[in-house]
Amino acid sequence: MNMKKSEIIITLFICLTMVFNSGILVAQTEKQLVPSDLKQQTIVTEPVTLSKGFLRIGAVANYRVADRQFNDDCEKEYFPYNVWNSKSAFNISIQYGMNDRMEIGIVTEYMYNKLNSQSNNVDGGVSSSIQTKLKGIGFGDTRLDLKYQVLPEKKYKVSLTSYLNAMIPTGQKNPRNIKSAGEYDLPVGTGNYSASGGIYARTVIYPYSFTAFLKYTYNFSGTKKINATDISERHFRFGNRYETGISTNLLLNDWIVISNDINFCYEGKGTIDNVISATLPCSWSISYIPNLVFQVKKFRLSESVSIPVWGRNVPADALFVLRMQYIF
Repeated sequence: MNMKKSEIIITLFICLTMVFNSGILVAQTEKQLVPSDLKQQTIVTEPVTLSKGFLRIGAVANYRVADRQFNDDCEKEYFPYNVWNSKSAFNISIQYGMNDRMEIGIVTEYMYNKLNSQSNNVDGGVSSSIQTKLKGIGFGDTRLDLKYQVLPEKKYKVSLTSYLNAMIPTGQKNPRNIKSAGEYDLPVGTGNYSASGGIYARTVIYPYSFTAFLKYTYNFSGTKKINATDISERHFRFGNRYETGISTNLLLNDWIVISNDINFCYEGKGTIDNVISATLPCSWSISYIPNLVFQVKKFRLSESVSIPVWGRNVPADALFVLRMQYIF
């Protein structure tokens, strides 16, 4: 049976349309299943450790103004005596890919801390005011990092990465330029060595990635002047620290990522002169951290806010973080 010209044209048009649409669907499926084919790699799709020979340089600035804390009863309260404390730090980091599964890095920071307080006393009808003006400026401690993919991402759907950190007390640990008990330069270093170990897991379900981590920090004992009035250095030891958290990252397009983190941190009691001290109490916190990441090729800019939700003996004000990175 012969078909009319119009019927033949309509049939060909339908066939070509089906082929074209199927090609688009296949291309879209390949893009979703093979995120490594994207033109650039973001925090969602990049390897969990730098590839061999790659170098990443970064700078991080964080800032917090604190006048509230979570007390022993886990309730928010303002600092006594009209205390106003601002703390900022500028970190510089360098990471290098030894091979496709191992990464090494170094991080140092420049601190700028200010602590102002004022207390008013009334004695015999006479009022007096005591002011405290403290500041700490200078380079702090240095951290060495090592990361290794135990379960490589290219082979398994879920990657598992172990990491080790060593903190070296390169920052000034004692108060300096002491003019009075209420006016001197704060230390910018902790004065002790510490070692950390942990694991980091990630899976990518494009355009999402899901991560979780667990970290433990052991603090070695050290010596320093705990108070500005101390004549000599005293032995101390910070409590050990536990950290864990989960994160969800969403790639909105090829250059914008939003993430949401929930972190938990616990630090045990510390000691001074081998005696448990109220100056170094047990503390813990739960924080929510929204993050926005903007990336153009190898340059990355991210902004985040760490919001304390609940805790004990920790600041109750938000910490603002700005991060810049570039990969060579």
